[in-house]
Amino acid sequence: MRTAMRYLPLFFLIYGLASTGCGVIGGASATPTPTVTPTSTPTPTPTPELETAILEVPQGGVLVLSVRAEADSAVASFAGRDHPLLPKEGGFWGVLGVDAQHATGAFTADVSLRDGNGRLLATLTARITVTDAGYPEEALTVPPELSGLLDPALAAQEAATLGPIFAVFTPERLWSGLFLLPVSGILTSPYGSGRSYNGGPIESFHSGADFALAVGTPVAGTPIIAANAGRIAFTGELPIRGVSVIIDHGAGVFSGYHHLESTTVQPGQPVAAGDLVGYLGSSGRATGPHLHWEVVAAGVAVDPIVWTEREFGP
Repeated sequence: MRTAMRYLPLFFLIYGLASTGCGVIGGASATPTPTVTPTSTPTPTPTPELETAILEVPQGGVLVLSVRAEADSAVASFAGRDHPLLPKEGGFWGVLGVDAQHATGAFTADVSLRDGNGRLLATLTARITVTDAGYPEEALTVPPELSGLLDPALAAQEAATLGPIFAVFTPERLWSGLFLLPVSGILTSPYGSGRSYNGGPIESFHSGADFALAVGTPVAGTPIIAANAGRIAFTGELPIRGVSVIIDHGAGVFSGYHHLESTTVQPGQPVAAGDLVGYLGSSGRATGPHLHWEVVAAGVAVDPIVWTEREFGP
């Protein structure tokens, strides 16, 4: 009897361990290991950066600004003017003009970045060096029958017409590739030359490039073509530039075709590079048949020939 009682506690201990179904002595349950949820690391917003932070441009040239940034809009300020920039992948870009009489030396262009609510996110500054282009001077003689066209009031009237046209900003680039010369002729007066009339002082610079035909070549029916793709912004007669066509190429870039005999397009009409826009003439303040061709970038007349030699884009 004493012997049997000695084994009873061992029996119950073995039975109790088996009945709990766990390997922990005393029947305690194992504490499950907690699941750790990984914390995502936010992607940092890239620091805005000017890809064209240092630029050198001659008088009459073109600046191309390129910005890498996350924003809803960008505006460049240069030479007292504000110019919207176009969106591109990862940022913004745009072209700015430097006129032929711009002072030489060091200047800056500020780019303001804003969100959709107009809140300023950042301001970037590009350093710009404007160099002397060495433009010549021209002394022109206007015959008595055209001397009335030297009246400053006419220039003011014409500027009042052209200002609102060039102030329009089409938020896309309509042109592509190099610009074409709009007429098969001889360059008789380049862009940028300082001009005096009838012995007076230098009072303006030549805002475009003049093309005339070779002596003896018939003028009638000489076609004038669009230098690049765009949309007709103006057709009509101006007191100095005469019968004119102006094409909006988008992104603040325009080309003008002046002193025409007649036009073949209408405002709002899309045109492709090489399309006929008018015929050579001598309307306005012109001493003979020729084409005065202009390119305006961000409100400034620049050297149009440069656009036939270099493609401007993002």
